[in-house]
Amino acid sequence: MTRSASQSLEPRELELLLLIAAAAEPLGARELRRRLADGGRVSESTMNRLLRRLDEQGLTRSQAGRGRVLSPAGRALADQATREQRWHDNLSQLEIKTLGDVRDLVVARRALEREIVRSAALSAEPSDVMALRRYLVQHEDSIESERDRRVAAVEFHRQLARSCPNRMLRASAMVLFDPRFDVLEQVLDIVTAGRGRTEASPHEHDAIVDAIEARDPDAAEAAMLQHLDRLSEDLSAETSASTALAIELFLRSQPAPRI
Repeated sequence: MTRSASQSLEPRELELLLLIAAAAEPLGARELRRRLADGGRVSESTMNRLLRRLDEQGLTRSQAGRGRVLSPAGRALADQATREQRWHDNLSQLEIKTLGDVRDLVVARRALEREIVRSAALSAEPSDVMALRRYLVQHEDSIESERDRRVAAVEFHRQLARSCPNRMLRASAMVLFDPRFDVLEQVLDIVTAGRGRTEASPHEHDAIVDAIEARDPDAAEAAMLQHLDRLSEDLSAETSASTALAIELFLRSQPAPRI
């Protein structure tokens, strides 16, 4: 199993590894210390200890007294760390701060989930259908509880993604259904409740499950699109100025997601 750079190295060790990876020539301890973000606060003994640990892990090696270079394992770990950082940077941009962001997320879900339900309808096992129906029952039973019905609603969609055999679709869904986006369900709940359509989602989910159980991908896709289009309609409908302001303030008050 490939180890994660962020898990296998101390932050300072990782910083040194990336500095060596970015250099066109071997780097000695003095030059590495200079290039560290706060190198002046790193003692010579600490620098030597850090470099020794990288050597002991087989990630770096000394090249004829000229300085450190990466081993093949070190290069692989540095490349992985760069990919992880790029991934985190991309995810950090996915914050919901406005109603427009909420609408954009529903549009993204529409594009993805229509394919997920088609795939599920063609391959779902009886156990998958049973799991979906359990969340459906939970949703129906908790319709009077704001928090519980929101949890059941999003777990229904997560279960759909888990039942999808296409791992690319499944992985993409896990991004859109990351807990950072649970705020979407809160906003949808506010809007649909304001329009008197709180009980619409369980009925729409039921139609999706029926189509999956019947192994009818066209009907499953149509049911999902009807569900998400209705949510988009609710979000786009005119709301009172006070409700719109409350939603905006709520979204802006949410803490920055942890990656």
